[in-house]
Formats: sequence, structure tokens, C-alpha cells
Amino acid sequence: MLDISQLVSLGSERAIKKTVSVDDTVGNSSLYLEQFLSTSACINMVVRMATEMVDQSLPQGFISVGYHTEITHEEPTMMGAEVSYKVVLKEIDGNRLTFDFEISDKNGIVSYGKHVRAVVNYTKLLEKAKERMST
Repeated sequence: MLDISQLVSLGSERAIKKTVSVDDTVGNSSLYLEQFLSTSACINMVVRMATEMVDQSLPQGFISVGYHTEITHEEPTMMGAEVSYKVVLKEIDGNRLTFDFEISDKNGIVSYGKHVRAVVNYTKLLEKAKERMST
């Protein structure tokens, strides 16, 4: 069995700054919200950051997949604002990696939550997906 704790380190973190663009607002379903940072854009960036942190350390044939995400989006942030994303690996439990994340702008926290990824064998994942399609 793959020992993930030998491949990635608890406390590892990734941080980036990004200006909210039109692409970060597309997930909103209301014309009144189209100028605001969308919750889906927050999740997409967190997933991307966590994936980049983990997958580069995995042996060939293994990938991480999203398992669970919790998000609280407390404050509005508008297009053009600079936001900071921070993702920290907080727990390793078997093949599951739990990340805490925080998104903030110049006025404080905008959004926060947890994202869990599972490390899996790509070939087995593909076989299982194909099996589900055939039934």
C-alpha cells in the first residue's frame, strides 16, 4: 500500500494572489451577481492549488481526486480586486488528504473551508468508471 505521508508533508502550503477577472464571476447565475467573485471560482482555484501540491509528489500511475469540499463564502469581492488564496495540508488519513483553505482580500477573509482529496490508482479508477458506464 502506498504510504502518502512519505510523499507529502503535513503543513505544506501554497499561496497565490490573483486579481478577480470576468472568468472568476462566470459561475454566478444572476445578472446582479456577475461582477462578484463566484463561489465556484473559489472552489476551482482551491482544487487546482491542492492538486498541484499533491500530484507532483505521487508515483507514476497515481493521481488525486476530489472527495469532499466544504466552503463558507462570507463576504463579497468585486471584479478587479486582488484576492489571496492559501491552501494548507492539515491531515493525512490513509489515502485521504485534508486541506484547510482561506481566501482574503485587503479587508479580510472572504471565504474559507476544507477540501479533501483521495489518492487513487489511475488505471483502477478508469476501470471502475468504465464498469459503471456498462451497467
